[in-house]
Amino acid sequence: MRRCAQIVCWLVVVCLAALPARAQDAETDQPVVFSADEVVVDEALNMVIATGNVEISQAGRLLNADTVTYNRRTDVVTASGNVVIIEPSGEVIFADYAELDRQLADGFIANIGVLFEDESRLVARRAVRRGQVTDADRAVYSPCALCPDHPDRPPVWQLRAARVTHDMESSDIIYRDAFLDFFGIPVLYTPYFSHPDPTVDRRTGLLAPRFGSTADLGPFLDLFYYWDIAPHQDATFRLGGTGEAGLIGGLQYRRRFESGEIFLDGTINQSDRIDSKSGVETTVDDAVRGHVFAGARFDIDEHWRVGADVRRSSDDTYLSTFEIASNDILQSRAYAEGFYGLSFASVEALDFQDLRRDSIDQPLVVPSIGYNHVSEPGSLFGGQWFANASALHLLRDSDVAVRQTETDGVDTRRLSLETGWRRDLQSDFGLLTSLSAAVRGDLYWSDNLPDSADPTIDRDDVTATRAFPRATITARYPLARQDGTVQQLIEPIVAFTAAPNLGQDDDIPNNDSVDLEFDEINLFSDSRFPGIDRVEGGLKFTYGLHLGVFGFGGGSSSLFVGQSYRFSDDATFPDGSGLEDNFSDIVGRITITPSRFFNLDYRYRFDHKSFDARRQELTAIAGPDQFRLRGTYTFVDEIAGTGTTDDVEEITTKVSSRLSEYWSASASYRRDLVDDESRDITLGLAYADECLTFGIDLRRDFTQDRDSGSGDSIFLVLNLRHLGGFPFAVEGTNLFN
Repeated sequence: MRRCAQIVCWLVVVCLAALPARAQDAETDQPVVFSADEVVVDEALNMVIATGNVEISQAGRLLNADTVTYNRRTDVVTASGNVVIIEPSGEVIFADYAELDRQLADGFIANIGVLFEDESRLVARRAVRRGQVTDADRAVYSPCALCPDHPDRPPVWQLRAARVTHDMESSDIIYRDAFLDFFGIPVLYTPYFSHPDPTVDRRTGLLAPRFGSTADLGPFLDLFYYWDIAPHQDATFRLGGTGEAGLIGGLQYRRRFESGEIFLDGTINQSDRIDSKSGVETTVDDAVRGHVFAGARFDIDEHWRVGADVRRSSDDTYLSTFEIASNDILQSRAYAEGFYGLSFASVEALDFQDLRRDSIDQPLVVPSIGYNHVSEPGSLFGGQWFANASALHLLRDSDVAVRQTETDGVDTRRLSLETGWRRDLQSDFGLLTSLSAAVRGDLYWSDNLPDSADPTIDRDDVTATRAFPRATITARYPLARQDGTVQQLIEPIVAFTAAPNLGQDDDIPNNDSVDLEFDEINLFSDSRFPGIDRVEGGLKFTYGLHLGVFGFGGGSSSLFVGQSYRFSDDATFPDGSGLEDNFSDIVGRITITPSRFFNLDYRYRFDHKSFDARRQELTAIAGPDQFRLRGTYTFVDEIAGTGTTDDVEEITTKVSSRLSEYWSASASYRRDLVDDESRDITLGLAYADECLTFGIDLRRDFTQDRDSGSGDSIFLVLNLRHLGGFPFAVEGTNLFN
């Protein structure tokens, strides 16, 4: 009781003693919270000595130590033994000894260690702090964690310097006479170096360069400068030089607003390129080349938003040559979208740029207007009613010498309105039934439409109307059985669709129903055409069977097989689509996943007469993370609607391995089985931990295009946390021979 009373008494004395005779500054002299096991006041020396679990808190700063001495005459606080200082910013300082001012901010610290908020560390022989600047002698900084089993070993990498300055006001860490060590081995020296401290998310300055050599560009070097304009906007400037393609400049700009955002990404270059638009490859000397990717999106209110996306390239090989993007078609779009419950409205304009070698005429869509409304469930006869309305104005270049497709040069205006109803029913014995009915009306007005009798004759002001009702009933009867920890499922599915058989109207151009792919996904669709320009009429009966086995441990296997029968004989579907006959081709899918270490997925389409394979996609994945195999086989028959005269058959294999907690490796191989030729081979090795990312990829590419040559490539990436990355790429010919 005597000691407790003494401590309480001395707490009051110390708190009063900590206040100097001069008037307090409201910003710097904050109340002191103090605790210790024992406190002694030496009146002769005018000192207060606290020992045993000393804890002092002032202005958000906390000091812990075995012993703390306060000299009331000099306003110096001395701490020794297990000194820990927790800064208001979240940094934790460890030391053996410290001499500080009365605010515990400025002073001298011996054998200091700093743990930053992101767990990076700085260790020094001694440090002196004045205001917002801390100078440390013989210091080491690293964001890497130490090995828990061998903490005496050096980290993966560290910066070691004769002097390190941490400027908390500018959030900089500055090194003088510094070495970069990997695993304790110095690999780089610099007399001066600086980087932002861990509190900085972004900062104006140079970024890590990108350099290397490729078969198309030759040796290249890209320099990047980042401009932190404001918290809501920034920009990155690019200046690069290449051995074969001259200089390249670029700009990336981003800005956020309260209700939206904008971005811009573009480059410009002057170099030779190969042009093949005329069908003959010619070289264009010193062509001005470049690209622009830009976008904007703004929320008008809680229902509506507007935006635009622009994606354009100067020519069809620029993006791939400079490794900017690998798109085949670039789409630019301006739009307004509205969301109301289950309903959706949109107004947009679309423009396309075809970058393929054998490009075709791409339309300009101005505008495309759509509205889709869906009522709440149970609102009409126990079901939902829906309405879809659309308007489309599609323009093409009418000056076409030779048509590559039937719609080249054709301008089309289209109005469409559909309304319908659907309802789901469940019987007492488990039968699930879906009912739907709809009617759609379409109006077309076209110019430059080729005559069906003589395609060399174009017709203008061609109008066509179409009314198309349909009704569908779908029934499925899932039968489930429990056997121990396994559940078995047998589910037959049938559907019947009735619609008038309208055939194909030559006055209606086919703009959105060309790319038809028949598979198990759209087998039960009311129309297997992807758009609305073509309709699937007549009577249709569709049937399928779904089998499944599901284990409580997560393993499962399932099989689906299905087919449809059309009662009418017509040419609604093109040859090779799998739907051209009364009986469709047989489609299905098999998925086997007994555990997370094995997965097999097989999608197929077989000819209904000969049972020959028309499409096959097989993917198998096996093994744990330590050694995982992946194989993919793809086959498309030449008559399966691909537009090619040969089969497509390809196999890809990949092996990946998690060698350890931080190391991983991979290898892949792709081969064309039709031409019996290899397409590419890749090998990769990667290391990744909390402070370092390193990767090397070796690739041999056997393909070749106009501005892209085949050859070998080496890509090397090194990224040091807080310091940035150092990407490196080398490409050439026969590097591995």
